Amino acid sequence: MNALQVAEKIKNNQAWKRAYNKIIKAKNHDDRMLAYQEFENKFGINLNDRIGIYVKGFL
Repeated sequence: MNALQVAEKIKNNQAWKRAYNKIIKAKNHDDRMLAYQEFENKFGINLNDRIGIYVKGFL
């Protein structure tokens, strides 16, 4: 799956969008890292690699 497909999947799926919004709304660094880890474990996508950085830019 390429980055554009992943971004479209996130954009059109409420569960993915909620998990991503949890990352954005984190109050401190520890909460943000925990939200990143939960996102990666749940969906199998690391938002800090090359594809993930593109996905964040697309959203």
